[in-house]
Parts: sequence; C-alpha cells; structure tokens
Amino acid sequence: MSKNSALPVTDFVVPAAGGDPVQTLPYREYYREVSREQRFLHFSAWKLILRRVYVETFFRGLMDRGATLGFFSLLTAVPTLLAFYAITTLVLDQNRRKVIEITDQFINENIPENFTDEARKFIDTIIGSTEQSVITLLISVLIALFSSSAYVRAFSRTANLMYGREEGRSLVRTWLTMWGLTILLVMGLSLIAFGFFLRDDILTPLLNAISQPLGWEGFTSFFLDSFLPIWGYVRWPVIFAMSMVMIALLYHGAPNVKYGRVRWLTSGSVFALITMTLVGIGVRIYLNNFLHVGMYGALGGLIAGCVGLVLINSLLLCGLKIDAEVTRVRELQAGMHSEALIQVPPRSSVGANVNNVFNAQLVEQATRYRKRYGDTVRPATESPATAP
Repeated sequence: MSKNSALPVTDFVVPAAGGDPVQTLPYREYYREVSREQRFLHFSAWKLILRRVYVETFFRGLMDRGATLGFFSLLTAVPTLLAFYAITTLVLDQNRRKVIEITDQFINENIPENFTDEARKFIDTIIGSTEQSVITLLISVLIALFSSSAYVRAFSRTANLMYGREEGRSLVRTWLTMWGLTILLVMGLSLIAFGFFLRDDILTPLLNAISQPLGWEGFTSFFLDSFLPIWGYVRWPVIFAMSMVMIALLYHGAPNVKYGRVRWLTSGSVFALITMTLVGIGVRIYLNNFLHVGMYGALGGLIAGCVGLVLINSLLLCGLKIDAEVTRVRELQAGMHSEALIQVPPRSSVGANVNNVFNAQLVEQATRYRKRYGDTVRPATESPATAP
C-alpha cells in the first residue's frame, strides 16, 4: 500500500481478541483512499463477505448477542410505549375521547380477543395517571430514555465486537453519545407511531391550535382535504424511510468507528430492514391465527414473540456485520492488511487500552497470589513419579 504509507496516523484501535494496538489513518484520508476510491466491490468479494457473516452467525455467537439485545428490547418497549401514550393524551387533552376510541380500535384489530380486557385496563391506567399532572409524563419519559439507553449501550458493545475492536471512547463520552442516540431513536419511534395512527380527528385539534391564533381561516380543512388523501398512499413508504434513517443512525453512532459522514443507505441496513419486516409479518400472522387457541395458543404466542425479538435483533446485528465486512473488503482492495482487523478509524482512542490495563493488573495480582501461596502446591508440570 505504497500510496498510503506516507499518510499520517493519528489514532489506533485495540483488537477485541487481544494484541497490540493497530494504528489507523485519519478519517478524511481514509474516506478519500478507501471509502470513496474503493466504493465498488469486485463480484467475488461477496463470497468473502457472506462466508464471514455465516461464521459470525453460527460459530461466534451472533444469535446469543441477539438474545441479549432481545432482553434489553423488553426493558425498552413498555416504558417507551408509556411515554408515547402519555405524550399523546396530554397533547390531545381536549380530545381525550378520540384518543380512547382510536386505542380501542387498535386493540380490537391487533390484540387477540382473550387479551383485549387486559390491554384496555393497562391503557386506562395510563390515561388515569396522565390526567393527574405533568409529573407522570416527565417520569415516564425519563424511564423510557433510561431503559432505551441501556439497549443502545448494549448494542454499542456488541457493534464494537462486530468490528473486532475495543471501545475507545471514554466512559463519559460513551454515555453521553448513547443518551443522544437514544433521544433520536425514541423521537423516531414516536414519529413512526404518530404516522401510523394519523387521521383527521387527531390532526384537527393540533391544526386548530396553530391556525386559530394566527387567524388562518380554513387552514385546517384545506390541509386535511389536501394532505390526508395523499398520506393514505405514502404512509408506508414514509414509515419505511424513517425506519431506514433510524437504522442508519444506530449503525453510525453505536460502534466506535468514524466513516466521516452518516451512510443513509447501505447493504447491511437494507438487508436488516427487509428481513426484520418479514419476521414481523410472520409473527403477526402467527398471533392472529393461533393466539386464541386456549392456553397452548397463549403460550405459543409468548414464545413466538420472544423468538421474534431475538430474530429481529440478530438480523439487526447481521446487517451491521455485513457493513463491517464490506468495509474490510474495501480496505483489502486498497492494499491494507485488514485480514484480521478492520482498520476504519475510531471516534476516539482515549479509552482503548483500558481493558489491556485491567487485564495486566489482574494478571499481576494473580501472579503475586501464586508467589505467596503457590509454594505448597505441586507444579502442574511435575510428573507423579517424581513427586515426593
């Protein structure tokens, strides 16, 4: 790689499997020499990419990590739903009855008959709490952000493993980054949910609150008559586009890698969105057809939901791994020695050696213990015949 040998190196990455730090190019030079110059892959590269993804999935515990993220998804889902519904009922306080009607309609269409009463009781509890004060809203939002950030932090640790590196950002920077990313993701989920339930009796009070103080007569009716018919056709494309943006932000901010700019559309993100959608459709078909079949149907529905969460998170990781391997192939095409470690520049290298320092301290502590108490134990290399 003669053309890159003269370029300065400013950062380094520490392999997750252990070993000496590897210096990397500045991200601007990396973008120019690798990301842009090698943006087109040879056809044979996909054999290497798919084989590495296959090994990661079935031999290196990708499904186990997906199950871990599935657990964090459960911690995230309910508080996020609570926060979103609390916001909705407070924003549409003058039309609370409409919110309840829309909720009942959604429960009737999507929740099996055996569980509709429990779902309504849960919603009634939320509505009753939001009627008391704004404090409930603030608490629910804080809980949602805290639990959601736990998922994002877990995803970040796993994403670094997908790139084969240790986290290089400091603890404070990592937590602040994950909190910021969490806020963006929760806002995105709220917008997707709002777009899914969008209808005239939801928009009317919001538009009236804007148009009446400004004296815009007829603005609400004009907007509803012009926008809602179009929204009926573009709703799902917009929801899919917003989902793609959220995946892109997660892939961009979670791992300790710095490509230089957000990659809104990648092979991995497209794969993740398509396969996750198929899994969601499959789980919904199962729930709609088998959940009502007594206790076994309910148990099967619970298992199907858990399996669906594991698969969705595993596919999300699989998409990230595809992007990581595409990066590796581009580096190989550029002449970089990336067979064992992907050398995309890190966001920071400040904390990269923390684990190595901890490991050295633990080894030193164990060595001191052995020297102090190990003289009474026969060495493992001593044969029984020579033992006293």
